[in-house]
Amino acid sequence: MSIQNTESGSNFAIVLFLGASDVPHIESSDSEHSYRDSDDETAEIDEDKLDEIDTAGECLFPKVPAPRIVVTPSGDKVWIPSCDDVYKPRTNQHFQTLEDAFIFYREYGRQGGFDVRKSGQKSNRSGNVVSKKIMCNCGGTPTPSKSNLKDDMTADSSQVRRTTSRRCECEAHIVLKAAGLRGFVIMSFVEEHNHPLAVGAENMFLRCNRKVSKSQQNFIMDCSRAKIGATRAYNLAKEMVGSYENVGATVSDFKNFARDVKLGIGENDASLIIDKFKLRRKSSKDKFYYDYKTDREGHLTGLFWTDAIGQANYEIFGDIVSFDPTFRTNK
Repeated sequence: MSIQNTESGSNFAIVLFLGASDVPHIESSDSEHSYRDSDDETAEIDEDKLDEIDTAGECLFPKVPAPRIVVTPSGDKVWIPSCDDVYKPRTNQHFQTLEDAFIFYREYGRQGGFDVRKSGQKSNRSGNVVSKKIMCNCGGTPTPSKSNLKDDMTADSSQVRRTTSRRCECEAHIVLKAAGLRGFVIMSFVEEHNHPLAVGAENMFLRCNRKVSKSQQNFIMDCSRAKIGATRAYNLAKEMVGSYENVGATVSDFKNFARDVKLGIGENDASLIIDKFKLRRKSSKDKFYYDYKTDREGHLTGLFWTDAIGQANYEIFGDIVSFDPTFRTNK
């Protein structure tokens, strides 16, 4: 069992038990010994700050011009992205690899206000790709609606996940075919969309525009050490750069990164707090005292610590305070 890295900050003795009452005291640290240090370098979080979050207030998203809206002879509306010709695909355009073609089309979507995704492909008998389709993220057949699924469900069937499909059979795509030494060539390009495109503030929600930068990652970890959650960290980042559009990510991206960090240190958080107590004991010239116990598997089951003031208060009042460390924590 593991615990969160917690500051004591108290003026009295503190005792904490993490395991069940019947867990035997297999091993005691004697405040210095019988502790197995973790060799996992992933448990270490770099304390050094890298680049600060950009506070220039410049928007991180391209200023997408309003798309052209065309009415077809059948009366349907189609949206055509308005962007510089340098970003627009054209037939007979060559790319060295499929990944280069995908990056190019993704940037075209970013400039035009839509997300893209890879679709089907054809391969020859040798397994080499001879044809590849990259399409608008709204392409394809939409999933059945929630009401239709509910009608088909029986009483004992599993619950269906609540989600909304953005697919609306959009035909915008490019088709690439193998061209030998020249890599791949665009053989087909459809630019008309059957749905509105993202413009203005809507760009911040496009997947291609959502990325937690290295400086923001360090900022989230710094906030976490100061007991500031991902949502508040996102609001702080917004104040530092001027608006939500300039953050370059959404609050969900901040939460997902914070979750991944916690998963990375989840098996080593007990090691982190013991290492911190060791440093504090050394810096306080042995006035800070701690002890702990583990089970047969080496998991931390009990932890005790007290500072000089707490020891003096115990001499006078003879009381201790125990508390539950899971308050306002994730584990």
